[in-house]
Amino acid sequence: MKLLSIFSGVSFFLISEILYAGDVISNIPAEPETSEKYIFYLHGSAEESDGATDKYETALEAIAESSATVISEARGETDPNAYAEKIKLQVSQLIAQGVPATNITISGFSKGSIITLSASGIINNTEVNYVLLAGCSAFLNSKYSVDPTKAVGRILSIYDSSDDKFGSCEGIVKPSDKVKFEEIELDSGKGHKLFRIPKEKFIEQWRDPLTDWAGA
Repeated sequence: MKLLSIFSGVSFFLISEILYAGDVISNIPAEPETSEKYIFYLHGSAEESDGATDKYETALEAIAESSATVISEARGETDPNAYAEKIKLQVSQLIAQGVPATNITISGFSKGSIITLSASGIINNTEVNYVLLAGCSAFLNSKYSVDPTKAVGRILSIYDSSDDKFGSCEGIVKPSDKVKFEEIELDSGKGHKLFRIPKEKFIEQWRDPLTDWAGA
């Protein structure tokens, strides 16, 4: 919680406001709270060249309105499978320090969704949560050699019906004894850019089901 206050005698002056309930950090904490919910957020390709944009920062703050700790960094140009290995290491460290796998959620938008899908197979833990924002792209999965048949875990796909880049994951991610799969089709009319519009009426359409899936 970001709250700054000053006490002067018996007077109390509130000099800032609550920005969001959870924290936003760039790496896993050295001593994680085992009861905390941790949500990784992986941005799209725009930030790989532009760095931390306002739209990216807005997405992080929106997710952090939940009680979860949000973990995210503005990465450079990335091979999805290589970056997924980094996420696996961080998740393994959290679990080794006592954080239940059910308290960990990996989420990603656009290219970040490709990384998230790759991470689900590499981490290979049925209790970890995953959220694919903007759904799936069979073309990009093939381009980056991400095999969706290796996916494992609790996977939620959220996509907009007007998106001509990423669509439904149905038939790409298949439910099994190792995969709990659900999907939400949105109809905002904004397509792929829905997930980057910094307005609450659009943000809540993907943020609320994401945090619900994470249990945050």
